[in-house]
Amino acid sequence: IPTPNQFFWNFTSQPDPNLAGRTPVLNQGRTWGGGSAVNYMEYCRGAPSVFDEWADLSGDEELRWEALLRDFRATTHFQAGESEGYEQLVDLDAYGDGPLEVSRFATTGGFDPRFFEALKSGLDLPEIDVNSGHGLGVSYSTESIRVSNHTREYALPAYGWQMADRPNVQMLQNAWASKIGFDGKRAVNVTYYTGPNSEESHTINAREIIVTAGAIGSPRLLMLSGIGPKDNLEEVGIPVIHDSPAVGQNLKDHHFSVLEVEVTQEVESIWQYLYNTTFAAEAHSEYQTNASGFLARNDAGSFAMARVPDDVFHAVNDSYHPSLPRDRGHLLYQYVNAAFVPNSPNVSIASPFVALAQPEAAGSLRLASSDFRAPPLIQSNYYGSPGDKAAVLYGYKKLREILHSDIMKPVVVREVFPGPNVTTDEELWDAIQQTAQTFYHPHGSLALGEVVDGDWRVRGTQGLRVVDSSTFPTTPTCHIQADVYAVAYRAARRIRRDDGGMGGRRRGQRGEGDRWG
Repeated sequence: IPTPNQFFWNFTSQPDPNLAGRTPVLNQGRTWGGGSAVNYMEYCRGAPSVFDEWADLSGDEELRWEALLRDFRATTHFQAGESEGYEQLVDLDAYGDGPLEVSRFATTGGFDPRFFEALKSGLDLPEIDVNSGHGLGVSYSTESIRVSNHTREYALPAYGWQMADRPNVQMLQNAWASKIGFDGKRAVNVTYYTGPNSEESHTINAREIIVTAGAIGSPRLLMLSGIGPKDNLEEVGIPVIHDSPAVGQNLKDHHFSVLEVEVTQEVESIWQYLYNTTFAAEAHSEYQTNASGFLARNDAGSFAMARVPDDVFHAVNDSYHPSLPRDRGHLLYQYVNAAFVPNSPNVSIASPFVALAQPEAAGSLRLASSDFRAPPLIQSNYYGSPGDKAAVLYGYKKLREILHSDIMKPVVVREVFPGPNVTTDEELWDAIQQTAQTFYHPHGSLALGEVVDGDWRVRGTQGLRVVDSSTFPTTPTCHIQADVYAVAYRAARRIRRDDGGMGGRRRGQRGEGDRWG
C-alpha cells in the first residue's frame, strides 16, 4: 500500500465516485532522477500504434514507431546476464549503445515461471520481447537494473552526472519553483524558493525555459504562472497570461485492482523477508557477497498484455475499446510478491493484479490556491466509463481463473482476497473498487497537439516548452519509463537543432556524454 515518503510528491486524489469515494494516492518522484529513481524499474515500450497516433495528433512524423525506435535505441543498451531456471527471449536489435542499462533477472522466484506459463495458457498469448514492436503477449520483464551489481539504473547516473560536469549546467537542490515569469507572452524567468518553508525567493533569467515536472507538477506550474483554464486561474487570483482550457485535462494512468493469494514456502516473498529471520539473513548475505539472490531482483518478473473480447464492450454499448488498433492490449496482468490489501492475514502472500492499459475515461487537475506549496485538486476518475468498468471486471475474473488453474496449484495455497465466497459481479466490483490504485504512470495533462506543439512548445507562448509524460496525448500500453526516455531524447535533439546544434554550449566545446548522440 503506498504510504507518504520523503522521496515522493505525495499527491492524493479527491474522493473518486467510481471507487465509492476512495482517494487514490498519486505519487511522483521527488528526488534527483524524478520517477526513474523511485519507480518499479520496469522497461517496456508496448504497441507501435500508440506512437503512430502521437505523430498524427502532433504533426511530428518523427514520433512514429519506426522513427522513434532510433531514440529508444539511442537511450539504452541491453546487458545480458547469466540466467538460471528460465530462458529469455530478447531482440538485441531493439537496443543500441545508449547510457541506460536494461537487463533481465538472473533468476526467477517460485511464483514467476508458473505465473508466466499460466498467463500464456489462460490468455492464449505468445511470448514476446515487449521492446521490439509487439503489443500483445507474455514476457519476462526487462528492467532498468545494472547487471554488474544489481542496483537501480536511473536518470541521475545514466545522464545526470554527465550533464552536471558541463559548464553551462547548474543543478539546484531543494529548489521549489513557484512560477514562470513572462514579458508579454514570452517566458523570461523562473522564481523559486529553497524549500517549502523559505520566505526568500530567487529568480533565474533564461532565453528559453523547459518544464519537466511530470504529469501533475508541470500543469500545476503552468497554471501557477498564468497558463491554463481562465476560470480556474481567476478563481484563485492568478493573472491570466494565456487561456488554455486543456491544461490539466486528459490526466490518465494505468490504474489497477488486486487479488491476493497465499503462496507456498518455495515462493520467495516480502513476507518471508520481513518475518523469516533466517531467510532475510541469507538474502542479505547473498546480495552483499555476490549481488545475487532475492534482493538482487525486482519481485514482478512476468506480465502479459491482452485484449478483451469485443462482445464484452458491445454489451455495454462501448465503441471506444473495440475500435482501438489491434496491436493494443486493453489490459495488463502482473503481480508483486507482497500484500496490497489492508489487514491482510499474516501469511506469505502474492498480489496478482489487472491494470487498465487503455483507459477511455480521463481525470483532471485544477489549482486549489495560488500558493505554490498547496497540492492541486486532482480528480482521478478511475474506471470512469462503462467500457473501462467492463474491461477491468472481465480481467479480474480472468485473472482469478488463471490463479486457480492447474499450472498455479503447486504454488497457490488459497485465495485470500476477495475470497471464495465472493462470486457475483456486484461483489467482485466492490473488490475492484476497494483495491484500485495508481500504477504510478500519470500522463497526458499537457497533451501534444493540444497544449504543446510537435516541438514541445507551449501554444500561445514563446520561449517555453514542456518535455515529460504530461505531453503524451494517448496512453502507452505498458509501463511508461521507456517512452519518457525516448521522448526526452527526441525533444532534446529538436531543441539542439533549434539552438544551432550547440545544446547551449559554446561552439567547439565538447561535453561528457556526447557519444550518446
